[in-house]
Amino acid sequence: MNVTCAFVLARFRTASGSLTRAAFLSARNDAYANIAIIAAGILTAYTFSIWPDVIVGLGIAAMNATAAKEVWEAAREEHREGQAKA
Repeated sequence: MNVTCAFVLARFRTASGSLTRAAFLSARNDAYANIAIIAAGILTAYTFSIWPDVIVGLGIAAMNATAAKEVWEAAREEHREGQAKA
């Protein structure tokens, strides 16, 4: 489902607006995270190690932090534009 949403939202990913950007990044990140979690589960079952889970968890955290920064910057730009018009 997230992959479908990411594909639908992909054509709007460069549109202005922090909410549009947030929706696309959220769907995209969820799709990537789901794939990575499945891969980590397979590796964990095969190796009996916690490291695949730890590495995927850190990767997901970094990916979401980057997305949050992008949305924050888009929202700040919208705010600046709104202040300039006022």
